[in-house]
Amino acid sequence: MRFDLPTSWRHGRGFASQTAEVLRELGCSRTLLVTDRLLVEAGVVAPVTGSLDSQDIEYVVCDEVTTEPTVALFEGLVRTWDLAGFDSVLAVGGGSVIDAAKGLAVVAQFGGHIRDYAGFGTVPAPLGWKVVAVPTTAGTGSEISDGSVWIDEARHTKFLVLSTLICPTVAITDPLMTRSMPPHITANSGIDALTHAIESYLSVDASVATEPFSLRAIELIAGGLKRAHADGDDLDAREAVQLGSTMAMMAGMNAHMGLCHALAMPLCGLYPLPHSEACGLVLPHVLEFNAAAVGAKVTDVFRALGMDDGDDTDASPYERLERFVRELGLNASLGALGYLEEHLEVIVRETRNSVQFRFNPREASDEDLARLVDRLI
Repeated sequence: MRFDLPTSWRHGRGFASQTAEVLRELGCSRTLLVTDRLLVEAGVVAPVTGSLDSQDIEYVVCDEVTTEPTVALFEGLVRTWDLAGFDSVLAVGGGSVIDAAKGLAVVAQFGGHIRDYAGFGTVPAPLGWKVVAVPTTAGTGSEISDGSVWIDEARHTKFLVLSTLICPTVAITDPLMTRSMPPHITANSGIDALTHAIESYLSVDASVATEPFSLRAIELIAGGLKRAHADGDDLDAREAVQLGSTMAMMAGMNAHMGLCHALAMPLCGLYPLPHSEACGLVLPHVLEFNAAAVGAKVTDVFRALGMDDGDDTDASPYERLERFVRELGLNASLGALGYLEEHLEVIVRETRNSVQFRFNPREASDEDLARLVDRLI
């Protein structure tokens, strides 16, 4: 068994205003602040920049990460910014911002292209840059994770850079930074975190060290997500989902994900589908597929979700989970997104090629994958 948590996690309401102190503690003097332009305009980044200004930390704002990171975005950022001039990167935003910051830190030190680092163990040494992450969403867990996810437009899929060497140095989670999330982002990011928690619990690499984090994360997210979605000012609900999200990734980066994430990769490459919504689309069906291989663990999952009380006799637990997802407004279907028969070959191939496919608790044949895709149309 192995359990890694290289990131120092700092949590609390208002902690984002202590960002400068963290950079000082790390010995940083000039940082590249990677964020999203809309977050800057909405004032979400202000507690962080105010902290930097008050402590005379030199920084430059890169606010160009407005979508999920793509290879084209990476190439544009590398052309625009002289990465040699910084000693750290400060990511303020959602998972896309944090993933992009990790990628820039890798290339700033080792050169090359982000594609060169796809897969496990391709980062050759610890990063020279310090990476500080201040998430404004509660879902991806990227603030502590060993992964950076990129869309490869040419191959119509996504790829992962996976290495504990790219885990952020410090993660600062502050529920106040998530209050600006609109309901649909709250729902999407929360379902992403819930998928991390469930898949890590059922993974072939799950262990006595990871399983408590997975189950507690399921409880926190399931208990808080609908409330946070309905009332963005419910800080108790926001905080529950945020804590659950980070805990889910503590388990996920050690136990790894499975078929939900493997399927989501090509789906997001083929269709205008956010990663989190792809996870919500496939989660109930993959969980039902995996049930035969995980025994009592599937009961543990539904107990943690609060869906084992048997008060809904007309619906199976899987149908109740699917309804939970849809009640959050995640109603995607491949048919509505323009699914074509010729897409099936790409989906099956790229699902099997995903590094996450190997951790699924039940082996999936091409025919199994085709049947799952048919249920998503």
